[in-house]
Amino acid sequence: MKKITLATLIGLVLTGCGGGGGDDSAAPQPPVETKPQLVMGTIDRIDPVNNEITVNGMPYQVNDVEYANKPLADGIALLQPQMMVELTALTKSNVTVSIEPTMVGIISDITANTFVVNGVTLDYKLDPELAGEWVMVSSLPVVTELGLGYKVLSVIKIEKDDFGNRYELEGRLTNLNEVDETFKIGASTLVDFSNAANLGDIECGNDRTGIQCLTNADKQWVEVSGEMQGGIFMADEVEIDSDDAEGQEVEIEGIITDINSDKTKFTLNARNQFSINHQTKIEYNDQYVDKNRLVIGSFIEVEALNGVAQEIELDSDDSNVSDLREFEKKGILANITATSFTVNGFKIDIDSQTIVDNNEKLVDLDGFRVEVEGVIIGTRYVAREIEREDD
Repeated sequence: MKKITLATLIGLVLTGCGGGGGDDSAAPQPPVETKPQLVMGTIDRIDPVNNEITVNGMPYQVNDVEYANKPLADGIALLQPQMMVELTALTKSNVTVSIEPTMVGIISDITANTFVVNGVTLDYKLDPELAGEWVMVSSLPVVTELGLGYKVLSVIKIEKDDFGNRYELEGRLTNLNEVDETFKIGASTLVDFSNAANLGDIECGNDRTGIQCLTNADKQWVEVSGEMQGGIFMADEVEIDSDDAEGQEVEIEGIITDINSDKTKFTLNARNQFSINHQTKIEYNDQYVDKNRLVIGSFIEVEALNGVAQEIELDSDDSNVSDLREFEKKGILANITATSFTVNGFKIDIDSQTIVDNNEKLVDLDGFRVEVEGVIIGTRYVAREIEREDD
């Protein structure tokens, strides 16, 4: 995807020549190009001679490279194409490159079209000789029939010592058990956080000194580090992975994992939320298109300011990585079970991504008129957002 510049500042300096009937003249200064303060995407190419990498089609000069908030001594030498990275800079020179993989660990199993890392089965064809090797997996969240899954972008063999012998796993937190101090990443990997030394800024009033419980993180995208032991991920650190775009110019590539019915708000990569207004430009195949082209599963590059999308570019080669369609239903909510409910007799399923507005519980809406927005997964209608309909 090509880069669409967010802002270019051209300084015009008037230079006066004094004395003896001289004429005033105006000469434009060379353009001073500013970059978004935050850029997220995969590495397109690496130029070690010039200490430069290209991300989202734009070259950047690398100042330093870090992983897990620690500088890497070998810097650019450890970078490889298709690694997911985050760049922070105001100009294209001297950027800090942070490596942001989805998973780091040992491949425990490989089949014809899948492999397993940290207990998660991923759809991706690999060389069987990579079994037992340490790898760094870069991927994007994608809505699947089972909930949020992973679209694998790259699998890169690494030397574990270069990255601190650190296991890492990202995904949606589900099945939280505060008594046992466990939860699951998706539906597969059990995470034990009983010995976690750091739970970031997650707060919910746990009495354990220095440790906060994870109630506020339920159903959110989290990043976990630690060690796999006997099929259980023993976490030493858990952090909500939410990128705050407020007050920043950002450029992020990814997949739309949620969008409302009137196409005014969407979620990118299960954690970046943006709004769309009448000034937002949406481009596909070098032509501007209507916002209705945006759907769950769209692979896009978005440039935003203060959380408002300024430019959105649909990838012409992979514009939709999901076959999901959206639906909207209005009516009386009834017949609530643990996995479904009805609206005017029409059955709608619920899952870990279903949200009820205003912090209400589903049972609170029994018998009331509601508006439900969701997605069609196979033959199932699955609710994404439920709200009490305005009187």
